[in-house]
Amino acid sequence: MQTAKQIVAEWTGKEILFPKGLYCTSIGQDTTCIDLYSDNFKIVFYVDSAGCTSCRLNQLSEWKKIMAESDSLFSGEVDFLFIFQPKKRDERELQYIFRSNGFSHPVFIDTENEIDHLNKFPSQADYQCFLLDRDNKVIMIGNPSNNTGIWALYKKYISEM
Repeated sequence: MQTAKQIVAEWTGKEILFPKGLYCTSIGQDTTCIDLYSDNFKIVFYVDSAGCTSCRLNQLSEWKKIMAESDSLFSGEVDFLFIFQPKKRDERELQYIFRSNGFSHPVFIDTENEIDHLNKFPSQADYQCFLLDRDNKVIMIGNPSNNTGIWALYKKYISEM
């Protein structure tokens, strides 16, 4: 297993590739989605089918706060991309989790796990969240909903740019 230092070194500067035709939804309904190739900064949160999906999503209220703060600080310069690779039987669970948390932000559902096939994300969940620059290259790794220090670093970088 790679160390944190090795993962950060490997991923910093790496371009994240997005598969064509990812299904986008918002609480179970088709919606206008975020342009995966916009020239905004992006925070990509990838959730694979390993482990407990609901456990990985226990921070949705924190994500809502982060997105609201980002909107007030950066006026729409940061896109939040939530990409889920659920087990077939977990798609309904995802919708339930979103509804029960009032989470209406568009999300991408990747049942075939194409994004991981393209990018080979780290297997550790702590390293499946990325801050991307305007060219979709990784600037930082870490989940700001689990660590306010990471969110502070993300904000500092974005504000300096």
